[in-house]
Amino acid sequence: KFIPSPSDLANLIYTSGTTGKPKGVELMHSNTVSNIHGIRGMATPNDVSLAFLPFAHSYGQTCELWTGMAHGGATAICRGIPFILEDLQLVNPTILLAVPTLYKKVYDGVKNLIKSSSPLKKRLMETALVLGRKRVEEERGLASMTITEKMSYAALNKIVLEKIRGRFGSRLRCGFVAGAACPPEVINFFDDIGIPICEGYGLTETSPIIVINRPEDRQPGSVGKPIHNVNVVIMGENGFPLPPGEEGEICCYGPNVMRGYHNKPEATEEVMSLAPDGKSRLFHTGDLGSISKGGWVKVTGRLKEQYKLENGKYICPTPIENAIGMSRYITQVVLCGANRPYNVALVVPDWALIRNDLKIDDSVPEDDLVNDEGVKALIQSDIDDKCSSLKKFEIPQEVAFVAPFTAANNMLTPKMSIKRHMVVREYQDAISSMYGDDIVAGAGDGVSSEDRAAA
Repeated sequence: KFIPSPSDLANLIYTSGTTGKPKGVELMHSNTVSNIHGIRGMATPNDVSLAFLPFAHSYGQTCELWTGMAHGGATAICRGIPFILEDLQLVNPTILLAVPTLYKKVYDGVKNLIKSSSPLKKRLMETALVLGRKRVEEERGLASMTITEKMSYAALNKIVLEKIRGRFGSRLRCGFVAGAACPPEVINFFDDIGIPICEGYGLTETSPIIVINRPEDRQPGSVGKPIHNVNVVIMGENGFPLPPGEEGEICCYGPNVMRGYHNKPEATEEVMSLAPDGKSRLFHTGDLGSISKGGWVKVTGRLKEQYKLENGKYICPTPIENAIGMSRYITQVVLCGANRPYNVALVVPDWALIRNDLKIDDSVPEDDLVNDEGVKALIQSDIDDKCSSLKKFEIPQEVAFVAPFTAANNMLTPKMSIKRHMVVREYQDAISSMYGDDIVAGAGDGVSSEDRAAA
């Protein structure tokens, strides 16, 4: 009878390859167990989840499969993405683990419904959300509701908010989100309707959890605090730790850090250094962020995705893409601009919504919509509005409409993250056109400067 030791190899998971070629991550039994111990109490034996995240990746495998089993909970397997809404009603989960895309779709759906509703219904829904926000602020000790407001909230909660929550069944007590940045507006919206969303952060190399928001201890806009026995350090360009609040590379050490990359000792060495304690291995995530004095971590972008414009100004595309992605008319976006005079954006429009709002008949082909001045003005106006808090040089000056990024065309990972380098490579002609470049078929190596920066 063979009994594995904590240091034995338990899992070989290949990274998603969002910025390059996937690498095999060697996770030991102790890695996964440390993650499960680190979030102990966040799941219960009475919990039921609906699984649609791939178990071949660490987020779904550790956070849903192994954690659910360790806590004695139950997991139903979703029949597929097209059946999510139907399966939510059949399973009636108490917890839900998802990527931002799912929550954003519900957020957009409600916002679109409000916009298209009658004046009375629109006023009821908007008032319900306003009072929902006041309820949240009162619970956090930031405000107090009058008796009239409490009575109005109780009524509108039944009439409006309960119906929105009903899309997830009738028992959902909280949701979890990871895999990409979830806009604070979306998390706040779910708070307002009565479903707390806990955002977490980590990588396959960290089993995957590094930090997480807990239902009883959350801060929207932050990805949470380090889990038990995990230490987070923000490293500066000089190789030394930075003080709280300053931006640098997010690094961590603890029992969650992988053994290494399979058969790639050089690649392993590249992401490891000596931790401040003088003995542990410090893993470099490649992500930019900061940590507050209270231990709250914020992720601001990807170090490898950061680039310079022609004028020397640094661009971190993630927060800009998140701002643009809050547009009701845009479902996906990739920002480009490395070594260029200004930023441009590749956007995937929501054509159905655009047709509805501009009263464009279904018989008009998408090719015509792409060149329609009214469509361009609508989307540009919404982008300008969503980017109003950004610096002028960060806002894209040109936009190109492109086809959806999917797993089928190799532009999405299984957990629905965009493969930036693949998108840039596919649409390099569109990017060049936005800059007015002369496009010569077969010229050069066929790889743009943006592609090299992204890869």
